[in-house]
Amino acid sequence: MLIKVLGTNLLVFIAYAILIIANSSSADKGFNIAIGMGVLIAIHVALNMVAGIVCFVISKGDLGKSFLISGGVLVPIGFCTWLILLSIYG
Repeated sequence: MLIKVLGTNLLVFIAYAILIIANSSSADKGFNIAIGMGVLIAIHVALNMVAGIVCFVISKGDLGKSFLISGGVLVPIGFCTWLILLSIYG
């Protein structure tokens, strides 16, 4: 279950990172990455944490643990990706 949840979350993260980069004009790309990706990463991690807590409340511990681990993995990966893209395009 962990691999499925983590894989899905990483694919969603890659999808919105590519969409932000591809749909931004060259003049605004650094600003869109700084604000857009920062906000989306925070929302993505928060939704994973809320989903994990809700799964624990409704007694689905394995799924809840998967969401919490996935949220914890997204924090460093998202932050490092955000910094790298900001240094490239910013």
